[in-house]
Amino acid sequence: MSESQSQISQPTSPRKCARGCGFFGHPENKFLCSKCYADYLKEEIAKSAAVVTLTSSPCKTLKDSTANADLAAESAPAPAKSNRCFCCKKKVGLMSFGCRCGGTFCGRHRYPEEHKCDFDFKDLGRKVLAKENPAITADKLPERI
Repeated sequence: MSESQSQISQPTSPRKCARGCGFFGHPENKFLCSKCYADYLKEEIAKSAAVVTLTSSPCKTLKDSTANADLAAESAPAPAKSNRCFCCKKKVGLMSFGCRCGGTFCGRHRYPEEHKCDFDFKDLGRKVLAKENPAITADKLPERI
């Protein structure tokens, strides 16, 4: 039996996590505990995504740049939905109410007046009306029929 085979068959003594969190690390995970290894993998994925976006060819048109921004927004992980009211921290379960300001609220705080919503509903209404009702101007030359 060779020396390398004898080393493989012998169990290695447990070592603490390389990041110093206090748990034991595993040699297959670069001597990181399971939580630190998962964090390490997330960091590596983020680094590789940043390298890909930096090394891609520069956008030549506005349309291409907006398409790349849309792709980046889609690839970003969505924030986890909270199961507690943003105001009173009450568990909402299946009866949660989402608001346009991004919060999750209970039945008591679901209305914008109750949770002091910072979303501008008036501005949204103005934009919708401006889009649906374009300005109609009269002809500048009255002699035309």
